[in-house]
Amino acid sequence: MCGICGMFDITGRRRPSSAVAEAMLYAIRHRGPDGQRVLALDQAVLGFNRLSFLDLDGGMQPLQNEDRTVSMICNGEIFNYRELREELLAKGHVFQTKTDVEVIVHLYEECGLDFPKRLNGQFAIALVDTKENRMLLVRDQIGICPLFYTVQDGTVIFASEIKAILEAPGVPRKLNLKAVDQLMNYPGVVSPNTFFRDIWSLRAGHLLEIRPNQEIRDIEFWDMIYPQEEPEDLGLDYYTERLRELMKQAIARRLVADVPIGFYISGGLDSSIVACFIGKYLLNSYYSFSAEIGSGDLDESRFQKIIKDTVHSQHYSTKVAEEEIWENLSAVIYHAESGVKESYDVAAFLLSGLVRQSPAKAVLTGQGSDEFFCGYVGYMLDQFRFMQRASMSEEEKAANELLWGDPYFRYERIHPEIRKIQRTLYSKDLRGEIDHFSAWAESPIDVNKVKGLSDQRRRSYIDYKLRLSDHLLGEHGDRMFFSHSVEGRHPFLDAELLQFVAQMPDKYKLNGTNEKYILKKAGKGIVPDEILKRKKFPFQAPGMSAMVKKPSGHIVLDDSIIRKYNIFDADAIRDMKAMYQQEDFKLMGAYDIDYLLIALTVTMLCEQFHLSV
Repeated sequence: MCGICGMFDITGRRRPSSAVAEAMLYAIRHRGPDGQRVLALDQAVLGFNRLSFLDLDGGMQPLQNEDRTVSMICNGEIFNYRELREELLAKGHVFQTKTDVEVIVHLYEECGLDFPKRLNGQFAIALVDTKENRMLLVRDQIGICPLFYTVQDGTVIFASEIKAILEAPGVPRKLNLKAVDQLMNYPGVVSPNTFFRDIWSLRAGHLLEIRPNQEIRDIEFWDMIYPQEEPEDLGLDYYTERLRELMKQAIARRLVADVPIGFYISGGLDSSIVACFIGKYLLNSYYSFSAEIGSGDLDESRFQKIIKDTVHSQHYSTKVAEEEIWENLSAVIYHAESGVKESYDVAAFLLSGLVRQSPAKAVLTGQGSDEFFCGYVGYMLDQFRFMQRASMSEEEKAANELLWGDPYFRYERIHPEIRKIQRTLYSKDLRGEIDHFSAWAESPIDVNKVKGLSDQRRRSYIDYKLRLSDHLLGEHGDRMFFSHSVEGRHPFLDAELLQFVAQMPDKYKLNGTNEKYILKKAGKGIVPDEILKRKKFPFQAPGMSAMVKKPSGHIVLDDSIIRKYNIFDADAIRDMKAMYQQEDFKLMGAYDIDYLLIALTVTMLCEQFHLSV
């Protein structure tokens, strides 16, 4: 993967500035330190920072077709490029490089706007077709690769990170309050919103068609479609063996490179499956990485050692001290371009720094398993939701119906209840405006997509949209990887594998209260029993209740900085700090919202990027 940026004039009268594109590239130079190039066209300019994986000498972008009427830049990887390349060569297309992404140019020539449907990979693409007089912006099916854009004075400006867009003249620096409220209520911000007003995130599985003097077309080319009826049951043995085979293929695809590749070892089931499949079937001097954080019940180092000893990789490990969490938080917010509600982004930031110290330039992770194999506690609780019905207020039922298409489906929070807390935290000037930026004024998903689905499939779809794409793969994933010029690859998010998972009967993902049932079956004999039998263990890092108890805790979120931005109420923040500082106060991991951390990191974001409200 790399960093891309550029501009496209939609007035039909101007040529975008190459100098601005160079400044944009410099702002995201950490995404691609292996080379830089700018291509100027009549109505567009394309910029590219390279992080090399294939065809190290000849794979520089932008890439063009034979007559140079199609120009393309891509941040990402195309894992089925070999099959596509053979098909396109047979049709007479001429390739100039050995890179995987060149297939995009010729596939577009063959398929037009349908070309992304043929791609199995992780990608953010900008493509300019001078014959058709249009630019396309494309984001992969799950949203692994980010792509942000804005329209200013008749010019579409886009980039892999928002800090590059801010280099363009005239782009306003204003905080998007809706993103703040989404962070308050959901796992994180949800596309197309970002924390920057009027700068948008292209949604996963979407394509923008941009033509001069026309409305921008937003086209959805892919979504995770679950059947409303229970699929035909082909038997446990079939699903186990097929899943095992698809996992092997997905992992093998992600190990293709002309540079060293590694993998993460967390001690949990998901990363252990990836590591052990590599160790059993594919290992060839790969590197592994782990971070130890916490102590006592939070210490996973024993399980990490089990996997390391099983796969015999060249292992790198770091122990994250609590002080490092707070020392690195500012850098994390700069790279995330987002407020956060858990401090574990810092652990991800430090872990990618560890990878940077090794020969590896990319790592495989276990990300995406929880969302598609029922790994969170909510999937188990759904089986007992009939017990919640009597206690649900009419207000909550109305909110659930609006947000999730079912009055009795509760996604993590009782929104009317937490809104009472949030009203006291927002500044007095904003309390009366909440309805204008409310995260639940409308649903963050298309509720028609979940109508008639089982609770399991409904929750999986919502988790994919709200938790995975922009939070775990976005500010926690992509931005933390690339802060140290490292790429993350995620076998569980392979397009072919997800197609198979969507058609699997519910009982094979959650068997009673046994989450990820089919994964454990597929891992039998490959992953050590200590891991397969281990109870689900959510990753945790210290919250603000630990920070404010330190001797320096009194200076955190002082009244002056809170009043400067007037997002939060200084008196309410002071009272909450006092509550956090009580000796017996402790946040309940993922179950409590760390409002102080939200207030701190949103304020830090405003400070770092000079945002006004």
